Amino acid sequence: MKMGMNRAVIGKEYPIVEFDVNPKDFTFYALATNEYDNPYYWEENRPGGIMAPPMFAVVYGGMCIPGVISDKDLGMNLMMMVHGEQDIRWFKPAKWGMKLKSRAKMVDIVDKGSGELCQFSISTWDQANDKVAEALVGFFVRGGGSGKKEEKKPEPQPGKSIFEVKTKVLPQQTYIYAFASGDHNFIHVNPEMAKKVGLPGIILQGLCTMALCQNAVVNTLCEKNPERLKRLAVRFARPVLPNDELTIYGWETKAGSPREVAFEAKKQEGTAVVKNGIAEIA
Repeated sequence: MKMGMNRAVIGKEYPIVEFDVNPKDFTFYALATNEYDNPYYWEENRPGGIMAPPMFAVVYGGMCIPGVISDKDLGMNLMMMVHGEQDIRWFKPAKWGMKLKSRAKMVDIVDKGSGELCQFSISTWDQANDKVAEALVGFFVRGGGSGKKEEKKPEPQPGKSIFEVKTKVLPQQTYIYAFASGDHNFIHVNPEMAKKVGLPGIILQGLCTMALCQNAVVNTLCEKNPERLKRLAVRFARPVLPNDELTIYGWETKAGSPREVAFEAKKQEGTAVVKNGIAEIA
């Protein structure tokens, strides 16, 4: 079967996108992801000033995404696309007044049998040309794959839990996050259209779920200091719905610096919604 997306675009670089960091944007992002009391995001008189939550990288870097997924040369079927995975590394916190530049590059198009995984990187620098963040983004497009059954790799078994955080998805969370992040994909804000593509209704943006995991890691393992979080990676396993209750728990996989912690997130009935989570902490 012919692959759905055009592999000739692998290696293609997309135009630079610029972004000015403003606390009105990143404090709203913190609120939209249920982070209400971290002083690093709110208290302007704290030493070093306030900074953006690490996951705010999906806002300044995410401005590259429309240019990638709407690339006619790529040929992505947006109606059948869901966010599959995300891996972000941070090198410098985003702070008030920074002028950032981000560029996306197509990395790979992977045949998953039942569909294809489109992978591209987003690199961000500040006005001093220092790297701020780097992300590997994976969008899964249903259909277009070879039809071959993908060989299942054994998943890591959870170790002894070192943290467990419960959090509630607000009934209006998808709409709030849409405005804070810019992700207005119809599957998050239009119940009728979401049902037409086979979903039970609107689903939470995967990156909002990832931000809830970020909060759990930063608040329990980093003493609320977001600068200590150097990497966060997830695979989105199942949709999260409004009003779901999530339990985020993790276990240590490597001591030292950086410390490595694996984590998962499950819904109230035990369904895993985030798997293969990795956090690296300084």
